[in-house]
Amino acid sequence: MKTSILFLPPLAFLILFTDCSGNAQSQKPVAVTGSSRIEVLDFHTTHRCKTCLTIEQLTKNLLAESYADEMKDGIISFHLINADDEANEAIVEKYLAFGTTLIINTVNEGQESHIDLTSFSFMNAGDEAKFKAGLKKHLDASLQKI
Repeated sequence: MKTSILFLPPLAFLILFTDCSGNAQSQKPVAVTGSSRIEVLDFHTTHRCKTCLTIEQLTKNLLAESYADEMKDGIISFHLINADDEANEAIVEKYLAFGTTLIINTVNEGQESHIDLTSFSFMNAGDEAKFKAGLKKHLDASLQKI
């Protein structure tokens, strides 16, 4: 009995943070239509915390500062998606983005792969330079794929 009582709090903690983290990582290509491109998908809930807003702002700033030409040419696009909106249910389920989630989706010759940067984003949102450098590294790697 005592063993099961000691086991329950860590298990509850693990389930809580695993379930709410929105950490779907997938590199498996899925066929899609359209030209080669990179989509930066910033999912959020209706009620947003300061860190969630910071992640959005830092992402937008980096895209404007370092990828203005790619944004203008449609090679890179930014999409802010409310995960609580029923109209977004399909895309939320596709990326398992049931809360704040930052995804880089790369489409190359009709094949799609994505990386979930949610954990990275939350760990580095308080350090603008580190956040931007890490996101830039991932975007540059995605650009090399297309």
